[in-house]
Amino acid sequence: MISVVGYGSLLSEQSARETVPGLRNFRLVRVPGYRRIFNKVGIVFFSRHGASRDELRVASCSTEPAEGMEIFCSQFECSESDFRELYEREHRFRWAEVQTLALVDDSETQGRICTRYSDIEYRLNKCVTSQEYHERVGQYYDGPIWRDDILPFPRYLAFCLQAAESQGEAVLNNFMDSTFLADGVTTIRSYLDTTADLVDWRLFDTGYSYRR
Repeated sequence: MISVVGYGSLLSEQSARETVPGLRNFRLVRVPGYRRIFNKVGIVFFSRHGASRDELRVASCSTEPAEGMEIFCSQFECSESDFRELYEREHRFRWAEVQTLALVDDSETQGRICTRYSDIEYRLNKCVTSQEYHERVGQYYDGPIWRDDILPFPRYLAFCLQAAESQGEAVLNNFMDSTFLADGVTTIRSYLDTTADLVDWRLFDTGYSYRR
């Protein structure tokens, strides 16, 4: 069994079970030394959800090391075959092994989490040929995947916020304060305070099967 750490939509147990139906032992954990950041262009927003190439609001969520911070996440175990499917779904990320601490008793384990990559590394290490890159990315989007000037895709951000809220106020507050825009400075809490069409994020209909 492989242990997976979820930090965005996978904070919702329902979403996690839709994504990895055979998962076991879903629980909440802390991951010290990391933060969330909306700095990855979500190719699925172009291929399935009608995003425009001229839009800035096309970011999905990643993680990155951050000294002195920690994120509340979910953790669960899955089979190698289920993990291969998840790996394919999250193809544009780097996977890292991180220390996790259970929320209930601080017991320590290890898990695999998606973290930021770079465009050069992705092309060199994940897409062997130009044709493969075109099939995975280029036919939908022709710019850099990892950017510091993009904003969250609204429906996906609402989905993540609803997933965090489903685990209680502490998890929601952690999401808002340990998650940043691509600029690396603005928290999601601050962003929500200045973004009129996301004030009512709890009312967003996000009942669609989101897949990166």
